[in-house]
Amino acid sequence: MLIHRTLAAAILFAIGSAASVPTIAMADGVAIGTKHHYIYFGDHQIYYAPDTKVYYWQNGGRWESGAVLPPEDRAYVTTGGVDIDLDTERPYERHEWVVKHYRDHHDDDKHDH
Repeated sequence: MLIHRTLAAAILFAIGSAASVPTIAMADGVAIGTKHHYIYFGDHQIYYAPDTKVYYWQNGGRWESGAVLPPEDRAYVTTGGVDIDLDTERPYERHEWVVKHYRDHHDDDKHDH
């Protein structure tokens, strides 16, 4: 009986532990884990994360982020954009992949911010 209880406890522990580990899969060479939602404005290489209300944009070849875009970029995110889900909290880490897959699809969805 003790062996059965110990075995059952070990199995339950293993199942519980496996459920808490995020699954990592590959799609087009990009690891898929926890998803983060963004709106990508391909014409101007701008990302917006609606859940956190953070914008990501390039400035002089560097990526920057903030709750508000610079004044010269604000007009580009009033309409257009495509919904994407990425496995990173920093969308620019997957920018090359995003450009390859979504650059020509930026006008598919319309969003207001």
